[in-house]
Amino acid sequence: MPEIILADSHAHLDMPEYRGDQEIVIGAAREAGVRLILNIGISLENSREVLATAQAHEGIYAAVGIHPHGADTITEAAAAELTRLLAQPQVLALGEIGLDFYRRRAPEAVQQEGFRRLLEVAREAAKPVIIHTREATAKTLEILRHYAPHLAGGVMHCFSGTYDEARAFVDLGFLISFSGVLTFPKAEGLRETARKLPLDLILIETDAPYLAPQARRGKRNEPAYVRYTAETLAQVRGLPLQAVAEATWENTRRWLGLDGGPR
Repeated sequence: MPEIILADSHAHLDMPEYRGDQEIVIGAAREAGVRLILNIGISLENSREVLATAQAHEGIYAAVGIHPHGADTITEAAAAELTRLLAQPQVLALGEIGLDFYRRRAPEAVQQEGFRRLLEVAREAAKPVIIHTREATAKTLEILRHYAPHLAGGVMHCFSGTYDEARAFVDLGFLISFSGVLTFPKAEGLRETARKLPLDLILIETDAPYLAPQARRGKRNEPAYVRYTAETLAQVRGLPLQAVAEATWENTRRWLGLDGGPR
């Protein structure tokens, strides 16, 4: 049988949870067939870290950004630094960025202003965006409707909304990424959304070290575990795992502007 090759479109390999064994985690991912990992930045400091990790490892790429929790740090100087980082060849996207009205670690107005500023950075750099939205779908859509025509595409990270919401983002040119949440017993509505969306619009991710799939619930998540999400997606759609792996691999490489084979 052909080898199952997978892409994890969203992981945080430079979080403290991996400080003692990052190399082991990366090796385990490769053993599990995960040949592409997009390593995501959530602050300026973290973005520099994810770039260094990408520079040191084959098959790992970087996205740089400032999470909405840190929206009050999105200054003009910060935007200029992200622009500089985006010029590095290993940096393929801007993210994660967006709005989070659940924890509200920054005021909504500050988040919105920062989100708009970073979308301008992405537009100027002609790089795709990775969007975080939590309890802020309506406002996220409102802002993206203004910017989407001028962006180089993007993805809704860790999507957990309804099918209608997914279609609204798709209509703006965004892909939909499913995490280990797809495997949770109570996520039947999300699985229905994953079944109904065209497969060429879907990515899979871990959001590691967070949101471990049901089979590893309560443990630290790792890129190797993206296979659980792929297996659930295949089951939901009535497809072989190989077909889902190939489709999500190609989808990931396409939106990141990579060619057809591993680096």
